Amino acid sequence: MDTGPGLIERAAALLKEKGSRAGPRRFEAEPRAIDAASPPVPEGAELLKPITRTCILDHVALGEAGLVMPWLTSSRAVEEFRIVKHRLMATWKTIGYPLPSGGSSRTVMVTSAKPREGKTFCSLNLALTFAAEENLTVILIDADPIRAGVGKYLKTPAVPGLTTVLSGEASVSDALIQTDVANLLVLPSGDPGPRIAELLTGGGTSRVFAELVRRYPEHVIVVDTPPVLASTTPAGLSPTVAQIVFVIEAGHTQRGEIEAAVNLLSGCHHISFLLNKASPSSGHFGSYSYYGKPVDASVEAMTD
Repeated sequence: MDTGPGLIERAAALLKEKGSRAGPRRFEAEPRAIDAASPPVPEGAELLKPITRTCILDHVALGEAGLVMPWLTSSRAVEEFRIVKHRLMATWKTIGYPLPSGGSSRTVMVTSAKPREGKTFCSLNLALTFAAEENLTVILIDADPIRAGVGKYLKTPAVPGLTTVLSGEASVSDALIQTDVANLLVLPSGDPGPRIAELLTGGGTSRVFAELVRRYPEHVIVVDTPPVLASTTPAGLSPTVAQIVFVIEAGHTQRGEIEAAVNLLSGCHHISFLLNKASPSSGHFGSYSYYGKPVDASVEAMTD
C-alpha cells in the first residue's frame, strides 16, 4: 500500500500533469428568525422569504467529537484548519476565470475517494472555522442524502433539505436552518430517492447556489458530498464549484484511488489535498497542499 505524506505530493504531480479569539455572534435566548432584509438584498433582487427554522448546537458534544470551536479555544487542530481556511480564502482573489455555471468563487466542495476517510468531519470543521470570521455568512450544504452525515453530527432533521428544494417541494428559505452561531446556516440533505443523482447534478443545484449568493453577498458555501468512487454526485457537481478539498486518509488511501477520483473531478480547476487522521508525531505541521490551474500556491497543513 502506498500511503503517507508523500502521497499528497504524488497526487499534486498528477494534477500538474493534467494541465481573535473574538468569536461569532450567537443568539442568547430565543432563536431569532433571519429577516429578509438582513443581510441587505442586492439591488434588483427579488424579495427573499425569511428563515424560520433554527437550531441550537450542542457545543459540548461537537467538541467531544473533535470538531473545532475557534472562538472558544485554541489547539493544534484549530490552527491547522485556520491555515486551510486562509489558503482557500486567498484563492478567491486568484480565480481569474468564470465558472462554467456562472457560480460563486466562494463555493468549496469537500469530498474523498472512498467512504469513512473523514470528509464530513473536515466539512464541518471548515464551516466552523469560516464561521469565526464575523463578516462572512457560512452556508454548510449536505449533498450526501444517503449518509446525511452533517445532520447526524449537528442533530438537525434531514427534511426539508437540498433534494426537497431541487424536486420543487420546498424553497431554499423553507429548508435553511439558522444555527445559534449567527453567521452559520445549514442546508440539510433532504430525503434520498431514486432520482438523487439527476437532482443533485442537474442545473437546479447551480440555481440554489445563485439564490444563496443573492441572499448573502458576503458568503462562503461549503458542500459536503459523497465519495467520488462511490457516487456520481461529486463529478457532476465539480463544474459548479470553484474549489475542491480532497480528503486523503493517512495510511489508507491508495495512489490508484486518488488518480481515479481526481480524473473524475476534471470539471474543477482548483483542487486541494488534505491529509486526515495523520499521527501528531509525524512532525508535519499540516500536510495540506494546494494545486490548481495555474499552480499558484503550495502550503503545508494537516488535521489530526
